[in-house]
Amino acid sequence: MFNRIYQMKNALICFLTIPVLFFSCKKDSESEVNSTLTVEQKNRAAVIYFGEDWCIPCQYYGVPTFDSCLKYEGSILTGIKLNSTSQNNSLNCNIAAGAFQDFVSGVFSAGTIPSCAVNNVESVISIDIANNATDILNKAISFQQDSVIAGLALDKVVVGYKVQINTKVKFFKSFAAGNDFTLGLYIVEDNLIMPNIITSAGLPLVYRNQVRMANSSYYYGTTINDLEKIDSNQEFTKTTILYLNTNWDKNKLKVVGIIWKKGTTPATVVNSNVVM
Repeated sequence: MFNRIYQMKNALICFLTIPVLFFSCKKDSESEVNSTLTVEQKNRAAVIYFGEDWCIPCQYYGVPTFDSCLKYEGSILTGIKLNSTSQNNSLNCNIAAGAFQDFVSGVFSAGTIPSCAVNNVESVISIDIANNATDILNKAISFQQDSVIAGLALDKVVVGYKVQINTKVKFFKSFAAGNDFTLGLYIVEDNLIMPNIITSAGLPLVYRNQVRMANSSYYYGTTINDLEKIDSNQEFTKTTILYLNTNWDKNKLKVVGIIWKKGTTPATVVNSNVVM
């Protein structure tokens, strides 16, 4: 484990700040644009990885661990990679610092990188990549066998540099008023080629599922139920419009969605899904 303390920045250093618009959040009904979305009653763990481009252990065994888990992406897990203090500012995103601070407070045993969580459980990153990946996979399989609280279906439509994300959240259990569920949407760029700043003689690095932007300045996203009671089998639909940076490769973008439940530090992962 890298012993350098993970330095957090208070300033928002996401490559581009983008307005987010929300429409048609409906209760017990589906908008036309969401009518084709079908929510599976299935758990997918959210693998949340924190690293930086200046971190040597991240490059040698942190990133390979995360990347090896993505072969299971969409089946039993999703994955997002968060940077906040990288020397290449284009890797940094404004939700990363707050997310890392909360996970250090409530999940991670130390404020060092590389660090990885499967939902709200730490997965220790060591030099043994195969063992790391096995631990993450076992945690994801265990979560898949849990009772499903809520599920998420989503799709995306990209026109120019505008992306429309349609989502449907379905709850399979009822909740009294006062429970605060939120939905985080993360635009991630896959197979992003970046310079290797650790050694000029090294080959360029490939970044998988690098978070480019989110639907909120908070890692846990925006409200689903506005603290109102939730009935079993109740659905919530929403359309979110985000505007992309013109430097991003639209052909490599995915959207990862994570349902969170606030009230803990960090917020509790309920379920996740991804659209390629």
